[in-house]
Amino acid sequence: MKSFQSVLIDVKNGIATVSLHRPEAGNSFDGDFFKEVTEAIELCDADEAVQVILLTGSGKNFSVGGDIQQMSSFDFLTYDVSMLSGEMTASVRKCSKPVIAVINGTAAGAGCALALACDFRIMTKKSVLMTAFSNVALCGDSGCIYHLYHLIGLAKTIELMALSEPVRGEEALRLGLATRLAEEDALMEEALLFAEKLKNKPLAAIAMQKKMYWDTFYHDYDAYCRLEAELFVKSSKTEDHVEAVTAFLAKRKPVFRGR
Repeated sequence: MKSFQSVLIDVKNGIATVSLHRPEAGNSFDGDFFKEVTEAIELCDADEAVQVILLTGSGKNFSVGGDIQQMSSFDFLTYDVSMLSGEMTASVRKCSKPVIAVINGTAAGAGCALALACDFRIMTKKSVLMTAFSNVALCGDSGCIYHLYHLIGLAKTIELMALSEPVRGEEALRLGLATRLAEEDALMEEALLFAEKLKNKPLAAIAMQKKMYWDTFYHDYDAYCRLEAELFVKSSKTEDHVEAVTAFLAKRKPVFRGR
């Protein structure tokens, strides 16, 4: 199978483990990384040896989201890059095979959206889901609002997007964002057990279920992503976003002025 710069794929016994692999940067995303994840998922989907996909992060975190160092150039966040982020999470939803997010550490921003796009999420009590976008004065990309809404409804989506507070494992399970909680030292073991359970299910029927979900509940996703990308770029040009990035790099609290 093809090798990538920032994604690792390991296939054993019908289970593909796809690892986001920029551990030195918290598995943060740039445009090329978005494309690599999309291609990796599509390769696994086309591979007859793969029955179930585990998606996780190398190192301490699943993914901390967008690359803040690249954001500091203030020309990284473009319409095209935002569209790539939406295509990445769409590739998971369109994949005919079950995709399980194995959330080690933190899944924030685009990392959170990617985890939400998966069919199932395995977490520990210490695992964190965090929308994070408002913390850097961005409206959100990667289809985060769309995926979150389909999981927990509009009211809670509004809250989590606006406040960007961390949702840890037990709360995620209560809200329906987590499928299973694992012990801290047994996250991958629990994920593999869950994957084995899925392998024994009628995967052709599950593939048809996934097609129905996509065709019925995600039929307007492409239009959503175009609007999302347009507004994402607009939010990246605000004074508040410049302040957020500057403050983050200076390790101080940002002062937002609503413009």
